[in-house]
Amino acid sequence: MKTALTSSLKLLAPFRFTEGSKFLFMLDILIMVVFILLLISLKIAFAHGVEGEIKIFSGGVVITATYDTGEPMSYAKVEVYAPDSKIKFQTGRTDRNGRFAFVPDVPGRWRVIVSDGIGHQIKLSVEIKNIASRKIEIQKPPENRPLFISRKIAAVFGILLIFGLFGWIKEIWRIKQRLRPR
Repeated sequence: MKTALTSSLKLLAPFRFTEGSKFLFMLDILIMVVFILLLISLKIAFAHGVEGEIKIFSGGVVITATYDTGEPMSYAKVEVYAPDSKIKFQTGRTDRNGRFAFVPDVPGRWRVIVSDGIGHQIKLSVEIKNIASRKIEIQKPPENRPLFISRKIAAVFGILLIFGLFGWIKEIWRIKQRLRPR
């Protein structure tokens, strides 16, 4: 480890580092690596989720898809797959309220995929036991969000990230000014 550190510092020999500035430089590198890892993880942390609800009415199934903010997934693409089939049974789009209805023709586990085309997608399944049933049934799928941060925390984190980035840039500029030959 020490030889790798020494060899990488030899590349920076023209900058005339002192022992204290070597430490600061390595600290800056560490901060940059952590910053890059945070940026990579932001996609998961700041992505908002989608939620779905399944209602089984007399002979029909109504899917309601919404974002976790409560806004409906209006005009999202829907694919319905029959039990034990890889071929689409039905395709279409949700209405402006995020609802889509279909009438299953065989009992079994039906799969429904709702996608808005910009990266938000929810996969639902509904168990149809009896085609002629007149019973109204509501199914809520389990939440499958791996990580959720509230909007306020995400906004504060974003602002702190921006301030941290500009502070880091200012520090690099200051070090370059100090190391510049006079």
